[in-house]
Amino acid sequence: MSNRTYKRIELAENQLETAIGLFVSGGDRFSVISLAGAADVILCRLVLNAGQENFTETVLKEAIAKGEENATLQSVGRSINDTLFINDLKHMDEGDDRYIDIDIEGCAIAAILKALANYVILAGRDKDFVQAFLAWVQQNLDPKVYNIYCDPNWKPGT
Repeated sequence: MSNRTYKRIELAENQLETAIGLFVSGGDRFSVISLAGAADVILCRLVLNAGQENFTETVLKEAIAKGEENATLQSVGRSINDTLFINDLKHMDEGDDRYIDIDIEGCAIAAILKALANYVILAGRDKDFVQAFLAWVQQNLDPKVYNIYCDPNWKPGT
């Protein structure tokens, strides 16, 4: 075996593309969430390293503007990941129940959209897998409920 060097953006892009492929083909939604969540961890850091505001930072600013003075990037990020069950699908802590009650379809879509919002900041919308998913989203989802244009400044109901 020989090592090969990979760029982090390549790793995240591959994970996100695989998550999207699984989703649109009706594949395993748990894997979709895990792959999109893993991609998003890398993408969030890459966006920050590029000096831009990532999705989680946008949500943090909104929380602070609403008076949540104790909110931090870490707490908001964990809250989002908890809402989407990203952490629950990777970890089981002492005292955790043996079951997870989840809207698997909604969480899979949201996990992809969260990662995609950060991916678009870095790489744009030109890749085929991005275009294909955005077309699927725009045909199948309500823009008042989902961030179908991957706009980091999107708010529900708009």
